[in-house]
Amino acid sequence: MFMFTSRPSDPRTVLLWGERWWLPDRGPSASIQNVAHAAELLAALFAEEPKPVRLRLIYQPDTLESVAVACPQGTRPVVAACLAAEYPAMAHPDHAWGHEPILPAGDGFTTIIHFETEPQLLDLATRLARLGLAVDSAWPLATFLHALPDEWTDSGALTVVAAQAGRAVVYRHPADATRTVHSWHGDSALTDVGQWLAAILAESPEEPVLVICSDAEVSEALASFIGEGERPNLENLRLDEAIDRRVTLPHYHPAQLLPRPPTVTVQRLAVAASIALLCAAGWAGFTQGRDWLAVRTELDGRQARLGTLRAEAAHLRQNAAEITSLRSLVESGAGGAPCGALLRALSIQPPAEVVLTSLRIARKDFEVSGWVALTAPAGLLERWRQAIAPAGSSWTVSLHPSPGGAFTASGKFVP
Repeated sequence: MFMFTSRPSDPRTVLLWGERWWLPDRGPSASIQNVAHAAELLAALFAEEPKPVRLRLIYQPDTLESVAVACPQGTRPVVAACLAAEYPAMAHPDHAWGHEPILPAGDGFTTIIHFETEPQLLDLATRLARLGLAVDSAWPLATFLHALPDEWTDSGALTVVAAQAGRAVVYRHPADATRTVHSWHGDSALTDVGQWLAAILAESPEEPVLVICSDAEVSEALASFIGEGERPNLENLRLDEAIDRRVTLPHYHPAQLLPRPPTVTVQRLAVAASIALLCAAGWAGFTQGRDWLAVRTELDGRQARLGTLRAEAAHLRQNAAEITSLRSLVESGAGGAPCGALLRALSIQPPAEVVLTSLRIARKDFEVSGWVALTAPAGLLERWRQAIAPAGSSWTVSLHPSPGGAFTASGKFVP
């Protein structure tokens, strides 16, 4: 754990793309060999900067994948529970992952998940911290591209292309379709992304497109696929200029790849304790005499309260038997629907592939909504229904599955 005490500054945006670092107003770094070498190269680039240097890391190694999936609306643990069976990296704490905000689409929900196929980010952030470079946040390149344009269209349609020699990443959100992220690696990357972009512009020539290139040679290569003619909705930008733009990426955005830091840390507790001890030491001499009088007053007050409590204790003992009787009626269902027993049945650990999202209880009916993973074995929901409503229980349950994995279980309390 590392503690920095200098005055905080605005984070500096740096890009790790493939095997090189990219910084504003600089060319690419030397080729990166491994995680340790990556940390040393970046530290050398900031060698003359006063430490610590706060960083916003745009993280796009070749081992980072981006996949569009259907997913229920929910918190990070809910998303992980629903998708970890299909994407195991989301269940491992040493693999960094995040997802784009979940948007409704038809009967389900869609998002784009970004995850490491090989764990590297947490190790890199730790090594950089030892070298005086504090990584405040880490983001997939696709998330950065989405936030990059200065202006947005009325429809929200957006296509952003980033390309360098041997690599390309595209974020696209058409007005009438779901979001997608494409990436290319290798010698044919520029040809592949150029042909893809030419097809998009041929189909939708008025669609706004932002093209970001690492250098003039890459820009000319992509321009050869687009062809001649004016395209007022096509904007070009150099990669170092894009990194230098003021782009808003809030820490609560779900695509953040690093775990959120705890609100209370060891360093903050240590500072708070030091301040408290200092204040206590200065106050002790001044309050010594007053404290003695306060103790005497407190003792007298306790005696008075003791008499009051003794009088109240007898009344509370009389109520104890009645409270116990009423509680038994509620638990058994005699006083109404057996809600307590139903909640205990639902609290039994469900299968890992089943996530419960809501529960509604009326006077004689109840309804449970949830989500089952698409990879769940056949008959899993029926076995879960039998587990929560076995023969002889005080309610019945019927299942109503929906497309995409959503389901509703409706029930009635048996008189």
